[in-house]
Parts: sequence; structure tokens; C-alpha cells
Amino acid sequence: MTDPIRQIIEAIPREFFRSLTENMDAAFVRADTMAKKSFSEPERVAMSGQLRHAFCEDAVRNAASAGGIHAVAGFTEPAGARFSFVSYRGINLIRSNIQSHCGTPRPSRFRRQFAAMNAWLRPVQTDLFKAVQPPPSDKLCGIIVATINRHGDQSLPAFVGLGVPFPDLSGWLAFEPIHQVMARYQGFDAEQDVGFGPVVTVADKAVPRLKRKNDKSER
Repeated sequence: MTDPIRQIIEAIPREFFRSLTENMDAAFVRADTMAKKSFSEPERVAMSGQLRHAFCEDAVRNAASAGGIHAVAGFTEPAGARFSFVSYRGINLIRSNIQSHCGTPRPSRFRRQFAAMNAWLRPVQTDLFKAVQPPPSDKLCGIIVATINRHGDQSLPAFVGLGVPFPDLSGWLAFEPIHQVMARYQGFDAEQDVGFGPVVTVADKAVPRLKRKNDKSER
């Protein structure tokens, strides 16, 4: 069975997720600080959400830059908003805020377009009497997600994770917290670890030597 999270980390440099974790924390802090400083209580909640959105989008692009990959701020259709996405070695990552229950995000048009890339990951019931063309398997969509603590401190994210949605956004094919995604890199051989050099092997030149029975040092 295909492990889509593994497929993502085999392509995306580790530094992207390391930087993403730091940047997301900073984005929440900036949003909370600016909202409290600039807006009165009636407008603060709404503006805090807008600021989080803006700073989190910036966080994704900066993380991509830190990882040596390219991020784009695309336009939605119909025009009216922009969204950041990372495309590298067939992996396409977008970002979304989700509810505290960690369900899939709202199925907007651009999210549906990206999620449709995962059609090959969902088994298709084949028709014995009709040839079915399998969907292309050269692309995969992942969604970087974050939640706020609605009843506590909102200056830091309550959760940051990586999900791979069903092609219709009805659920998650795979979903893991970022710290677990980061831990997966530890299991790879350094030669396969994206963005790092080859394994350096230090040869053990020590040669075992048996003691002779008449060794004077033993007397």
C-alpha cells in the first residue's frame, strides 16, 4: 500500500518542515500581537484571523525558501484571493486553516483542483466489461494544516500537521502532526536524506590479537 507521507518526505527537503514549524509559531505570535495592539475587542477576533492567514501564507513561502525550493502565490478562480503553494518533484503542498477536530478544509475550487491529483491513491472499482484508464500517478497533493486554541492561548498554534486528502476532500488518506513527519526523516539513510551529504564511514582498523600462553607480561 502506498504511504503518501513517506512519498512527500522522500521528495521535500527536511529543512522545509523544520523551518515551517518555526515560521508557523512566529506567524501566530505576530498575528496575536498585532491584533491586540491595533484593534479593539469587537474587531479583534476577525482581524486576528485575517492576520493569521496572511502570516501563515508568508510562513510557507519562507519555509520553501529555507529548504531551497520554490513557492508560488497563485490566484484563485474566480479571482479574488491568492494562495501559496509549493511544487517540487511532483509533490504539491498547499496550506489551510482547519477546525479543531482536524477535519478536511472547506472544498473551495482551488483546493478541489489540487486534491484531484490524488485520484490515483484511491482504489477504483473496475468494470470487467469496460476498459478504465487509470489516473496519472506522477503528482501528489498534501495540505499543511494548523488549528488555533479557541478556548485558550491563541498566540501559538494548537496543532500543525500534514495531511493528504481524498481526491474529493471528503477525508484524509493520511494525516500526521509535523513533529511526527520530522521524526520520519531520522529513519532514512543519510545518502537518501534529501538535502544532506553522503554517509561518512569511519573504518575500524583495530585488529584483534590473541595472547600467547608464554607472554612474559602475564608473569
